[in-house]
Amino acid sequence: MPRLTHAGDRLYRFVTRTPGTTCETAAPALDMSAAEVQEAADALDDLGLLSKCPVTGIYTPYPVEHARIKVLNPAQHSLNETQSFIDQLRGELDELTMSTADVRDDTSLEVVPGLGDVRKLIAGLADGSRTEVLTSQPGGARDEEVLSESLERTERLLGRGVRMRTLYQHTARFSPATASFVGRVTPLGAEVCTLAGGFPRCIIFDKEVAIIPLTDGSHGAAVSRNSHLVSFLSEAFERAWSAAEKFTSENDQSARAAITSDIQQTIVSLLIQGESDNRIAHVVGISLRNCQRHIANIMKSIGARNRLHAGYLLAKEPFNGV
Repeated sequence: MPRLTHAGDRLYRFVTRTPGTTCETAAPALDMSAAEVQEAADALDDLGLLSKCPVTGIYTPYPVEHARIKVLNPAQHSLNETQSFIDQLRGELDELTMSTADVRDDTSLEVVPGLGDVRKLIAGLADGSRTEVLTSQPGGARDEEVLSESLERTERLLGRGVRMRTLYQHTARFSPATASFVGRVTPLGAEVCTLAGGFPRCIIFDKEVAIIPLTDGSHGAAVSRNSHLVSFLSEAFERAWSAAEKFTSENDQSARAAITSDIQQTIVSLLIQGESDNRIAHVVGISLRNCQRHIANIMKSIGARNRLHAGYLLAKEPFNGV
């Protein structure tokens, strides 16, 4: 759509007051370059407000009403047609919803296989949420691209006064990108806490709709509106939230030490259970190499000769940290 720019506004006013204006005379008078004048003139021409004589180069202004006829009226007509289409489709969908409400299986899950469709679904549910969004994002540090993609959506959500609570894992605190994201959204009202072991990935809107990942390892998701399942997930989230620690600045040394100790205690607990390195790394939300480094330090601090010996020693005597 053509726009009336600031430069175009100045040029149009000047031309209407100064008959015989050309690009060469307008540029110094308006303190603009010839290219800027030409660009402004082209924009005015698109609006039907200005023409240029191909022989003399003189600009001729047209009444403002020309812009209404050429641009505004057709745009308004197109808008009215779009609004009519939206109203009609909304009515048809509402009627379809009512006619199928009794036969719909409330226990079924809606599977959304594609990542792009999942993101669109999340954006739509977020824009339609009224009271609160609960989100759990385990796995430690979050991808910078994902955080950037969700920032605008989060800001809109909080700007409408919707409460938002997010659970990360402790290891997310050591990610500059994640810490920066939290620093942007918490002043807007977002609440962020972390856990050592994390909580299964999910997003819950208004405690009415839940989005959970598919178990096939894909980027798809399953959507549930079943009140029993959503209520169960919400209650589990609330219990995890009550045990979580508030996300604080990475410069808070006392909190950093407490978080590190909590991570080590979780690793110890999993070692006692005989879990593999891969499983421990997944639960705690760190890389396999980082996990193995933690385990090596723990074994060294307690004088364990091997994993079996470590499990025995840790089960026998409480671990006090590396």
